[in-house]
Amino acid sequence: MAIAYSSAGTGASTATSAAALQPTCPATVNANDILVAHVAWNDTSSSPSTPGGWTLLDGPRNIGTTPNGRHWIFGKIAAGTEDGAAVSFGTAGGTAKRWGRIYSFIGFSAGTITELCNGFAATAHATDPQMPTVTTTLVGALAVACVAQNDDNAVGSATGESGGDWVEAVAEYTATTGGGVMMQLQTCTPTGNPGTVS
Repeated sequence: MAIAYSSAGTGASTATSAAALQPTCPATVNANDILVAHVAWNDTSSSPSTPGGWTLLDGPRNIGTTPNGRHWIFGKIAAGTEDGAAVSFGTAGGTAKRWGRIYSFIGFSAGTITELCNGFAATAHATDPQMPTVTTTLVGALAVACVAQNDDNAVGSATGESGGDWVEAVAEYTATTGGGVMMQLQTCTPTGNPGTVS
């Protein structure tokens, strides 16, 4: 079965000292859904905490802004009890803005979270999101782009790509916290399936 985007939880952000960043899981989570959490910290001295039952999959990656915002990807195979649950990524960061969102995907057949979510690539840019080149290796695999910006500008699907079509899976999360934050998810099944989208 092919992997596909399913739904998103409520994005969250804070710039309050000692406040936990707590995005929520999607309202409905079924057993064996693939949950992916994308979180960002706008400093270089603190990091999110890995929640119980979750695995750090990638990061920190530079967002490309000053001060250097960084972002991380966490994941887990759902137990099916996570409906709308708030997930805490810790209180580190002082008054630096922190933001995040949790997404779910369907199509799980077997494997651990690190076997299912792998092969990370990243690009950074101070003003405009840049898409990396992504190569899938299995039929039915899904290329996923987690985009973070240190402002609250709305963004759309990527353009100018070849080998597939990046599509904004759900409207981006934006907030005015600390001058503005944005988090977006784009997905693509490369034309070659498996194949490369550039």
